[in-house]
Amino acid sequence: MDAMFNFCMNMAAWQWMSLGVAFLAFELMFPGIFMLWFGISGLLTSVLVYLLGFSGAPAIVIFLVLGLVVSFFGYKFQNKEPKFLVNNMKKAMINKTITLQEPITNGQARVKIGDGHWTVTGPDLPIGSKVKVVEVSGNSLVVELVK
Repeated sequence: MDAMFNFCMNMAAWQWMSLGVAFLAFELMFPGIFMLWFGISGLLTSVLVYLLGFSGAPAIVIFLVLGLVVSFFGYKFQNKEPKFLVNNMKKAMINKTITLQEPITNGQARVKIGDGHWTVTGPDLPIGSKVKVVEVSGNSLVVELVK
């Protein structure tokens, strides 16, 4: 146990780089985007250890702080709303104009859009009416008559 403590307290820049690369390799083998951030923080720690020449407890603290900071910003970056509507059909449907293939009766009808079938809800309308999707509610498209 004493040897492990001494090893951690005397890690050189190349060892920090190796630790960062090891975390990145684990991320490649077991993807989950968790090890990625600690891999990046290990690489950043190796740069700081090389440039500033410190080791021991300060390097470990910097690694841990960088791990938390990079994880936080990585989480924020990772969880942004998608800017593109690829594989997000619900958002892609909003403001889409549709011609009804069957009448809306009792507030509901089925329409075919692309290769999918959707339930539409809205006011009762006849076949051939042009409607615009204003909202997606669960798996239903809420529509209104285009004027």
